[in-house]
Amino acid sequence: MFSLHHANKKHPKYIQLAEVIRNAIVEGQLRSGDILPSVKLLSDNLQLNRHTVMRAFAELIAEGWVISQERMGYKVADFLPIETSLLHQKLSGVDENTFNYRLVKSVSHQSEDSPSHYQYNFSGGEPDTQAFPFKEFRSYMSDVLSRPDLSQLSYGETAGTEDLLFEVESYLRKSRGVTNKDIIITNGSQEALYIISQLLLQAGDKVAVEALGYAPAMSVFASVGAELISVKQDQEGIDPEDLKCQIVKGDIRLIYLTPLHQYPTTVTLSVGRRAAIYKLAYEHNIPIIEDDYDHEFHYRCQPLAPMAAQDPKQLVIYISTFSKIMFPGARLGFMAINSTLAQSVKAYRKLICHKSNVLMQSALSRWMKSGGFTRHLRRTTRTNLKRRDHAILLLKQLDIFDFVIPDGGMALWLKIKSAKVSAKVLAEKAKQYDIYIQHEEEFRINKTMNTDKFIRIGFAGMNEDKFAQGIKILANIYHTI
Repeated sequence: MFSLHHANKKHPKYIQLAEVIRNAIVEGQLRSGDILPSVKLLSDNLQLNRHTVMRAFAELIAEGWVISQERMGYKVADFLPIETSLLHQKLSGVDENTFNYRLVKSVSHQSEDSPSHYQYNFSGGEPDTQAFPFKEFRSYMSDVLSRPDLSQLSYGETAGTEDLLFEVESYLRKSRGVTNKDIIITNGSQEALYIISQLLLQAGDKVAVEALGYAPAMSVFASVGAELISVKQDQEGIDPEDLKCQIVKGDIRLIYLTPLHQYPTTVTLSVGRRAAIYKLAYEHNIPIIEDDYDHEFHYRCQPLAPMAAQDPKQLVIYISTFSKIMFPGARLGFMAINSTLAQSVKAYRKLICHKSNVLMQSALSRWMKSGGFTRHLRRTTRTNLKRRDHAILLLKQLDIFDFVIPDGGMALWLKIKSAKVSAKVLAEKAKQYDIYIQHEEEFRINKTMNTDKFIRIGFAGMNEDKFAQGIKILANIYHTI
């Protein structure tokens, strides 16, 4: 017979009784089909009101543990709630984690090791989130919540909210010279890459990529069954002659570039090479994805205009993000593409998420309209330049790396001077000291070409004091290898 002795006394009596009976079923004391004591018997033995007992049974019936039989009382249900029933697992002998799914797509598993968990995060594309003007931005978010555009809160506007589309179009036109393209707001640039890959690639196609490249983009291309074709690069960026040789071999359906600040080497692709690559793409009917992930942070001079700004054939798919200016968790990126492709992108987007976060879009558009976005961008650019120069001075003093000072970006590409020191080993040992860095092998498309001599160090995500502390620890690790 049941007892309420161990039941949670904070709950009403009928909930206590329901818990006792449910636990008896879960633990196997009662099995499917077992007849339960009558309401009268339970009422007498437990000194409960009959209505209390009946209410407990009603609770169990609603949850699927018990069924009521006319003139026969109550019994344990034949089919128990599988998700919480230990009894079901005991009887079937099947562990809940052993189900074998038929995976029809192979996806490379990227590390779950988050750079933000490290005290010294030298990840190359991380902004300093502590420097973001949250108090200022909060006022725009509060304004959105106080005076929401209710029409935006439903489905529709797959390309993005009208106000943010207007601000982004204006921003691209004024700051980057990109015009005559449709804008689509995405959940970060990664979603943009995924959608384009789904629409333009199929298994067996080839994608021409820089020999050292952005791993998340490579994973997207590989996920649709495309083959990555590594194209040589040097101090001027990707080599058009090698690209031509690869195109002649056939089946290249897409070219992926990071031309302003090549990821990860930070090299800026020269004007002449851009023209040569564009000509090749047009002659062979191959679209170009231009990933311009940190255009704003260019220091030596005005940055070269994006390839999308001089795109008479409308073959450039321009992708960028607000993650480097705001913070990655904002999940706001955008595409600038021709109108024909835009229709297909919007239609495909409806299949996966309909739209990006409306409240964040509206707050961002109001921030941009007010001029606050531009002011923050100017402050951040000055700060990043100062941090770059500080990093260069410190690294020169340590004299353990060779590097070329980049014209812009948020990171440095460092070559290890010592023949004895492995970039991969250095990165692994650094983690033991709460330091996160990326090494050459992580970016190599063709792993056999890995020299194991380069690391990428981000300077934008930490202030000068913290950066110096982390680098000095890294230097000490370097000397112990």
